Amino acid sequence: MSYEEKFKALSGLPAQPTVPPNCNYVLYKKIGNQLIISGNGPLNGGTIPGEFTGKLGKEVGQTAGYQAARLTAMNLLLVAQEALGTLDKVEQILSVDGFVNCTPEFNQQPAVINGCSDLLIEIFGDHGKHTRSAIGSVALAFDICVEIGMTLQFKH
Repeated sequence: MSYEEKFKALSGLPAQPTVPPNCNYVLYKKIGNQLIISGNGPLNGGTIPGEFTGKLGKEVGQTAGYQAARLTAMNLLLVAQEALGTLDKVEQILSVDGFVNCTPEFNQQPAVINGCSDLLIEIFGDHGKHTRSAIGSVALAFDICVEIGMTLQFKH
């Protein structure tokens, strides 16, 4: 099964346009055979589901945070799909930078960002294994519970 087919099967998302930036930046940048994707959040059809707003350790539970990171990974892959034309051009995922909107006491950021990492490995197998940061943050834009950026290598 191709990466494109695996993504469609796992995501349940129809092909859809990405959400354009609402500030002064671009969704992605191609440099050589690398694609750097700006931070994304858990959007569903351009809106933020209510269960994915607030802080981990307060309004948002760890399971919901994991699901938010998984949805964010799907959004990152939609951007990659737009940039490359197909996910089948992905050679490997290089890095993931995850930010978790959380209380000072919350210390399970890696478990939350696993929602993203697990999906990438489900789709790309060993080519989905990546370096990663999972950082606690005092606040994120629009009160989203996670924001994730990604860098990947692709075939021309």
